[in-house]
Amino acid sequence: MNWGESQTSQGVTERDFTVTCKDRSVPGVLWTPEDCEAPTPLVLIGHGGNGHKREDHLQALARRFVRHNKISAATIDGPIHGDRMPAEVENESVPKRMRRLIGDAIADSMIEDWKATLDALQKVPEIGIGRVGYWGLSMGTIFGLPFVAAEPRIEVAVLGLMGAYGDNDRLLRDAADVKCPVLFLQQWGDELIPRDLSNQLFEAIGTDDKRLHANTGTHAAVPRDELLHTQTFLATHLGTTGD
Repeated sequence: MNWGESQTSQGVTERDFTVTCKDRSVPGVLWTPEDCEAPTPLVLIGHGGNGHKREDHLQALARRFVRHNKISAATIDGPIHGDRMPAEVENESVPKRMRRLIGDAIADSMIEDWKATLDALQKVPEIGIGRVGYWGLSMGTIFGLPFVAAEPRIEVAVLGLMGAYGDNDRLLRDAADVKCPVLFLQQWGDELIPRDLSNQLFEAIGTDDKRLHANTGTHAAVPRDELLHTQTFLATHLGTTGD
């Protein structure tokens, strides 16, 4: 793991990092409590389609975990997103770009990237071998669900805004192997993911400890109080409720 810039504000230390996985350079950001003297739980955050590791709402979520729950948080750029965006893909339409993300090979590579990131982060003194959760909606579920299914260190997950669309049956196949507690979000008026496909994916998740939260509105209109609830859900399962 190579470290980049670091800054601290309002009790939160933020550090850029890069992890090497096979021939891939995986850029990310880590948020930890300032002057942390003991290992903390960790939440890995997956960004959505056409997003990146420093999206405003993800940074706000990460900082809330640190400030209110004493939980560290980390994100990485997904394939063909953020600092991993190839020049030849940059001007493609979002639907065309998202079609590049379907298939076993790219899902397997992202599982490897997340595992390599978690391996590296657990060597950081502020984190150590502690409890780990995952948060990822939309594209964060496309890659996050297979990762959660394949990684026994993940103890709890927030997923959603996704279904088994098109030829992407990988999610349904992997969903059966998800055994940790899951909170799954659904938008009733989702213009991108039909409700029946979202329901199908939720039903396929293997754990008995799962719950579905549905809200009115379009794909990106998840209510703020629901997002705050996802924070509480993860913090509770990771053993810290915070202030």
